[in-house]
Amino acid sequence: MITIEKVLERLAAMKADPNYYTRFNFPAASTKILRFEKLTGVRLPLSHKKFLQRYNGGMIVFTSLTECDKYKTESAWLFSIEEITERYSDLKSMAWKVNSGMADIYPIIPFCSLPNNEVLVFIYGQKSGEESPVFDAFHESFPSEWGIVAPDFTYFLSTYLDTHGHPELPGDEEAGVASDYIDEIAVIREEEKETVREAEKETPDETLTRTEAELKINPDSPFTCYERALALKEKGDIEQAYLYISKAIETDGQDAFYRYIRGAILSDAGEYRAALIDYDVSVRLKPDDTFFLYSRADSLFHLEMLHASLDDCNKIIKMEDNNLLAYMLRRDVYEALKMDDKAGEDQEVIDRLRRD
Repeated sequence: MITIEKVLERLAAMKADPNYYTRFNFPAASTKILRFEKLTGVRLPLSHKKFLQRYNGGMIVFTSLTECDKYKTESAWLFSIEEITERYSDLKSMAWKVNSGMADIYPIIPFCSLPNNEVLVFIYGQKSGEESPVFDAFHESFPSEWGIVAPDFTYFLSTYLDTHGHPELPGDEEAGVASDYIDEIAVIREEEKETVREAEKETPDETLTRTEAELKINPDSPFTCYERALALKEKGDIEQAYLYISKAIETDGQDAFYRYIRGAILSDAGEYRAALIDYDVSVRLKPDDTFFLYSRADSLFHLEMLHASLDDCNKIIKMEDNNLLAYMLRRDVYEALKMDDKAGEDQEVIDRLRRD
């Protein structure tokens, strides 16, 4: 039986062999993998997580790697956790290939780009379990036509090494298609989903106990500080929550999400001007993230900086013309500006979106 450990040993040997042109990254931080899973609600296949914890993405090519970025378009390129996070977010924002009303959690996880610009994906859901099959997501077709390329990531990676980074794995629709796995998510009853959520939810006190122990081992872990900040915020200890999320930012100052969380903590305390500083940084780091834009627009509204708030609302709606929160905030801005006709037009859109 092929195990991911044995396949990773083969990859290590190929990396050490000068006859192969390989480019694989250093291990991914476990906290980044965990954060991706917590923020999205999906779970990466166990074998794929082991790969990321050994090599955070990479590729094999037929020739020298002096122009690495060029070969990303000519080779099967395995994404890093950072690239997975960004690409997943992009697909989710478009509800790409999925009816947005089908499931609470967007199920398509991209993990590899092919030379023909197609992507290989996992499908998160009950049917996939801990090891999703690999599907070839053709841009011009739908999940009902995405056949299984490999039964799991271990098999795929083994074939990837066999072919020196250029696997030819046609999708086998008879073995199964992606829509079969997506549909499995859609049929979960509401009460079942609530039971799962409650079973997985950790109380704030449990989080504080766990993170206290973790910080004794790794006092500079930004993700653990973030988790502790959220637990403290939920318990109403805003001052301590602020201190811990600030510590996370000190360690990882380029993380837009941590900046957003500190802004949210400050907003809850009514400190909108201070929150605006963090929201500004979040937007600068991730200018196309509509949630960060909305948070900034909301703070601007509370500070009566109405035209700036309106600008952010317009940016959001230009990117997502069905963003209910943006229309609701823009309606309030128009009302504050005494632009009743505009407010009325937005109210009509809000009513339509709520009906849909």
